[in-house]
Amino acid sequence: MDNEKVVQLVRRLRHDFGNHLQVIMSYNDLNRPQAIKDYIFTVVEEMAAERRLFETLSPDPALYLLEQIYLAHDLGIILRYQELNINSADILRNHQEPFKSLESLSKKAIPSRDDDRIYYLSLLENEGQVKMVFTSRELETDIEVVIDAD
Repeated sequence: MDNEKVVQLVRRLRHDFGNHLQVIMSYNDLNRPQAIKDYIFTVVEEMAAERRLFETLSPDPALYLLEQIYLAHDLGIILRYQELNINSADILRNHQEPFKSLESLSKKAIPSRDDDRIYYLSLLENEGQVKMVFTSRELETDIEVVIDAD
């Protein structure tokens, strides 16, 4: 991942951090301590999910997949990774995945509840291919997408 992409991610992190603080301050101003606790718990869960990327993968794929979390968020999707068995993000990056698949899935599915917007993704790299497996409550079955290196 190039330096410009890293700077964009850091800007996004700082922006989101500021938004989180504003939400907490607003709940405090409304004297809603339980809402503050609930919100902080949600943020801690998100951070734990992101931390897993950096504990499991080398820096380049970890940063790329973190960027994908933010792009999914822009679609109104919470992206959570399950099995991560990849050595490089090159195949994904070259095909703009998993964002392209999430964008397509988000247009087809109509969630009935907020938690339906959570998508779980496993990434399995094998011999020049990456298999992506998407799971969500709003999908009738798991969706598998195989990407070739070209």
